[in-house]
Amino acid sequence: MKIHVVYKNGQEDFVDPKFLDILLYLGEIQEFRRSDHWVNVIDGPIRDFRQKDFGGQERRSNEHAEFISVPAAS
Repeated sequence: MKIHVVYKNGQEDFVDPKFLDILLYLGEIQEFRRSDHWVNVIDGPIRDFRQKDFGGQERRSNEHAEFISVPAAS
């Protein structure tokens, strides 16, 4: 399943969930689509990347992950 994103330059794309965190951390994403609504990264609350303690079960599989470069925001 891919996630619909809008880069800061306005370009839309679909990315693998495992790359969304990377793109958010790099500041490349303006907004992304959750199952029931759009999240504006500038206005909406999202995960704090500095927080490392997660008590739940890890559901993401990063096995055999390969990063694909994305266009730079202008």
